Amino acid sequence: MSNIKWKNVPVPPIHVVTLILGIAMQVWLPLALWQAGWQRQVTGWSLLLTGVLLALWATTAFEDMDSEKPGKVITSGPYAFSRNPMYVAWILIYLAIAILVNTWWLIVLVPIPLLVTHFYDVQREERRLEEKFGEAYRQYRSRVRRYL
Repeated sequence: MSNIKWKNVPVPPIHVVTLILGIAMQVWLPLALWQAGWQRQVTGWSLLLTGVLLALWATTAFEDMDSEKPGKVITSGPYAFSRNPMYVAWILIYLAIAILVNTWWLIVLVPIPLLVTHFYDVQREERRLEEKFGEAYRQYRSRVRRYL
């Protein structure tokens, strides 16, 4: 855990906003996801653990670099399988919270962080990385999927 640079663990604001909105809607008008307690707990906690571990793994892949100003294309760790493992981790965490809070509202709202992240964050980051790293990034992009 000593390799983790906490500033490299960005919390996407749109995820936070939709989480707050969905939980507020659940308080106002409860819509339970499912009734079975232990299955919901196992599923929710498993997704949460997977998301947190993926985020930590993605963060350690940056080594001593700042994720906002990378010095090279990261191709190791989870970046060997996904160009955006941190965003995948945040969606897993978001879904885990939806299941643990037991609300349909967060499931209904999940397209918002997915679309905003894809069209605003990911596409902008990809353009920036291609401008900075050129052919190295284009080759990486051709080998590795955007998400899963």
